[in-house]
Amino acid sequence: MTIARARVVMLWSLTLLVLAVSSTAHAQANCPGVDNKRGRYAVKIDSAPQGAAIYINDKTCPPVGVTPWEGKLNAGDFTVVLEAPGYDPASRAFKVARLRKAQELFVPLVKKAEPPKIDVRADADKNVFGATVILDGQPQGQAPMVLSTTPGRHQVQLRKDGFEEYSQWLEVKDNQVQTFAPTIKEIAKPKYGTVVVDADVADAEVLIDGNKHPDNTPAVISNVIEGLHVIEVRKPPGLPWKQTVEVKANQQIKVRADLVAGLAGGVGVVRVLSDAPGARAFIDGIDMGPVPVDIKDVKAGDHIVQVKAPGFQPSERHVTVTAGGSQIVKFDLNTEAAGDQGLLKVVSTVPEAMVFIDGAQIGKVPQERRVSPGEHPVVVRLDGFKQFDQKVKIDAGQTVTVQADLKAVGRLRVLSTPARATVMVNGVAVGPTPLDTEVEVGETVVRIEQPGFQPFEQTLTIQGGKTETLSRELAVAGPSESEQLSEQRGLSSFGARVLPRGRSTVDVDTGYPYFTTARITVGAGRIPNFWGFDATVGVRTMLARTEIGIGGRATVVDNEPFSAAVFSDVWWGSKLLDDSKRNGLTFDAGALVSLTALSHVTITGRGYFQLWSDRHCPTIDNSTPIGYEGTDPIKVCTDLIGTKSNQYTSTASPVEVSRVRKLIGSDLTDAELMGMSSRLLDRENGARFLLSVIGEIAFQQEWNIYFILEGAPFQQAERALFTSMFSASMADNDYRIYARAGLTYKF
Repeated sequence: MTIARARVVMLWSLTLLVLAVSSTAHAQANCPGVDNKRGRYAVKIDSAPQGAAIYINDKTCPPVGVTPWEGKLNAGDFTVVLEAPGYDPASRAFKVARLRKAQELFVPLVKKAEPPKIDVRADADKNVFGATVILDGQPQGQAPMVLSTTPGRHQVQLRKDGFEEYSQWLEVKDNQVQTFAPTIKEIAKPKYGTVVVDADVADAEVLIDGNKHPDNTPAVISNVIEGLHVIEVRKPPGLPWKQTVEVKANQQIKVRADLVAGLAGGVGVVRVLSDAPGARAFIDGIDMGPVPVDIKDVKAGDHIVQVKAPGFQPSERHVTVTAGGSQIVKFDLNTEAAGDQGLLKVVSTVPEAMVFIDGAQIGKVPQERRVSPGEHPVVVRLDGFKQFDQKVKIDAGQTVTVQADLKAVGRLRVLSTPARATVMVNGVAVGPTPLDTEVEVGETVVRIEQPGFQPFEQTLTIQGGKTETLSRELAVAGPSESEQLSEQRGLSSFGARVLPRGRSTVDVDTGYPYFTTARITVGAGRIPNFWGFDATVGVRTMLARTEIGIGGRATVVDNEPFSAAVFSDVWWGSKLLDDSKRNGLTFDAGALVSLTALSHVTITGRGYFQLWSDRHCPTIDNSTPIGYEGTDPIKVCTDLIGTKSNQYTSTASPVEVSRVRKLIGSDLTDAELMGMSSRLLDRENGARFLLSVIGEIAFQQEWNIYFILEGAPFQQAERALFTSMFSASMADNDYRIYARAGLTYKF
């Protein structure tokens, strides 16, 4: 029994094996190209790039080879499938005919699109290493790194402790690697210094930048932020003492307040006299000018008065000034012996220049003057040249020659709007506007800067002895990122506030009588302190006619939240898919007023005149079979005018005739028809006034939804184009009330 069962199992196993081999052989027998001997007609299959696997009919059969491939197939219809790594599979129908010559099939392969990538690198700034990379608000990792994203515009941000946040928008495309090498700015840390305040009286009150310090004089003010500060010292009943000091990081600065004179009761006057020619008076080392001189507002107290004159020995005296008092100090200077003097020579390559020694005018170059030993200021001046200044130290019996190299200068006058802008000449700040200063002749680079405004730079040619004037109105700096987002959200395609330059909108809507309208509006700019403009192109269709148009808006009043504008549009179109010769021109012109709430909602009222010129029927042409210039006139034309075959006899009913008469104003008599003067053969011209209400809602940063309701409330006449008699897609009557709704994309 066991032997019999074993035989049965062996028999069934052999049967299944034979069936499997037979099935495989049968399947391969049905796979074209497996055995080239079975085919009769030579074929060649190639691709770009080569090396693609070739499948015939489907992929259940093994590939017959790779491109380029030559073999034989039987006559018939085949489907050739090509596959190559990195490329999209391609399928082509291939008909093999009974031909002796080789039949070829060439298939170009399309490379698979790779997603765009952003390579965030740290080459340009080592501080970028370890910064957190954020793509469109989502953290991605730490720099450096490569980001994979989708095509379009993306925001990349970098954040790192101790550094300012960095943000930039990038536009990326498929199969593109965008290299991004940012630099980040370290957040500046405050630096501190120390101010030591003393006074010539004890226990005086100390203030810094208007804030009282807890200690009186002498006082040490620590942790003062680097920069300019105002130190004030008070001791009633005297006047307060003030001084501006510059504090530097990790340094100490000392100031001493002079309060005694104020406590003593105010100021006095000192009159200085001398017989020495060219003598000049000095008080406490300060040059007060040539004598005689009245030195006023001298603080009460002790002072040193000096008088100096070329060729004379200087003299000084101690003077005590009393409050409200006046005194005269006379100096008789002694001449200096030649052996006790030095010789000072002043020469220059520029003639006529005037020489001043110790503040006294000596004469024109060249000059020689004996002076006392010591330091003497030498000044050489001439109009049209930069003043020459030099301090000369001379010893007794010494001769010193001073070569005064005068450089030709002109004057530079700089004005700006707004005023107080910083002026830089050849990279050096020289003062605020309005500015009038001397500048060396030649090419001079002038730059005007003001926070909140765009800097302006211009190269001027300065000529000696002449004044060059530069006047500039600085342009306001570009808006911040938050202002740009607010501006984008508030963009309106239909309101009275036009689009700024660089901004655009795309509108798509559906409605009646035009079933679909698409428009693109682009900001065109603004005349300073005047109107702003934008321009629109569009296409719309009512099926019976498709039109293209252009238009524009001009804002005449813009006072948030109210704005007003004027606009105009021109549309022209015809029936696209027939030969009815229908066409028309529409012109709109009117005004807009808008109210905008929080940049999210804009409500606009619009009133405008609409003028049109429509052709409904083609002209009569007896040379054509139907008797019209076009081959496909609409039914109302053939019914009321007739055709060549019925000798232009009207077949319209009285009701139809009455309806046409009402729409286009023609009595359509037979005489008119035969004379080809029917209004149907002419253009229909008309005009009307329409009112509109438009609502636009910004439901997202880049998207608006809008609704338009308009009509002609003051006119009962219908426009023939908007009736089913002249346009099959329209209602039977023109109800003169229209509506549209759509979406706006803003960028």
